[in-house]
Amino acid sequence: MTTKITHQAQNLYSLPLPLSWLQSIDFPHKLGICEYLFGTAIASRGICWVKTGAGIPWKLDLANSTHRWIVYGKYEGASFLNWAQKYLPANAVIVDSGANIGQMLMYLAQWIPQGIILAFEPGREAADWLEECLTVHTNLPIEILRLGLGACPSQLSLKSLGPNYIHGAWNQISDSDNEGEKIEIVRLVDVLVTRSIETVDLWKLDVEGFEIPALQGSEELLKKQRIKAIYAELAGSNGQRIRDYLSKFGYCCYLFDHNQLYSPDQLPDHTNGLFLPC
Repeated sequence: MTTKITHQAQNLYSLPLPLSWLQSIDFPHKLGICEYLFGTAIASRGICWVKTGAGIPWKLDLANSTHRWIVYGKYEGASFLNWAQKYLPANAVIVDSGANIGQMLMYLAQWIPQGIILAFEPGREAADWLEECLTVHTNLPIEILRLGLGACPSQLSLKSLGPNYIHGAWNQISDSDNEGEKIEIVRLVDVLVTRSIETVDLWKLDVEGFEIPALQGSEELLKKQRIKAIYAELAGSNGQRIRDYLSKFGYCCYLFDHNQLYSPDQLPDHTNGLFLPC
């Protein structure tokens, strides 16, 4: 796949050679080990264009630890991305809700050259950042939608959950009129209808506690299991609520143990689960 290279991307920050060698190698606790070995050395570079663990250049703020993870390797671990690379057809349709600056889609998009990723990111800062990166990678099959997903069309707010150095652009949808930037909420099923999309191969669902409303906006699809796989953040009690909700539509929850899937009796306090038709 060819890529348009801009002036910014031509001036890539040169990573320490040992880190460059390690980027393509998966091993346990990789992100933590690389942070210990290289974090201080690369953090001083700040905002720059740099080759990521996905093998392509991206604009990152290396003073931000979560951005450094993107350099080290597969963001949030390798197991899910390894599974996705094997599972996804070349013409897959992917929904990435909570796309942020593209941590996951920079991998997924390279594996579906005849497909499409609908990247939902309502936060202005993150969406602007992602859009700038995609001006370099014009052939990646990604459409940015500056929208949030919910149970019904509405206008809500997006409030910050903390400073950017903690988690990049870390935001949460709120129904309060007095906090955060105003965002537009849409139903996933309506967005897909306007694009004549009947089936979704993968939905990456990470919307900081707003997962149930987002799922409610896709019930017509869930009832017919026209969403083939859902990879969702399962945090605290909300994780069990998501599991119970999706079980009504015949989806079973699986977790990764390295590269193996298993069905847990109980969910950890914080994890990511893969939901597949039972």
